[in-house]
Amino acid sequence: MLRILLTIVLPIALPLIAYFGYMSLMRRRAQIAGETSLPRWQEGPWPWVILGGAGLVLAALLTWRFMTGVPAGTKLESPRLIDGQVQPSRVVE
Repeated sequence: MLRILLTIVLPIALPLIAYFGYMSLMRRRAQIAGETSLPRWQEGPWPWVILGGAGLVLAALLTWRFMTGVPAGTKLESPRLIDGQVQPSRVVE
């Protein structure tokens, strides 16, 4: 569950959270300055926000892929059920 949160949900949500924070800051500044036309979130750079999220997801998945696991060609013993307990897979030397 944590892996899904870190590799998919967080990279997609981060650009959206940053954009909404930026827009609320700009709206607050415009209100303080007394401007009548406030920035609207519908007019934002949505393709860039979506591409930023997709790029972060791709970077997270590639990092996870190349930073975890065992080297190619390593022999693994598959998980087994022994006395009602699941024994995880392990590296066979």
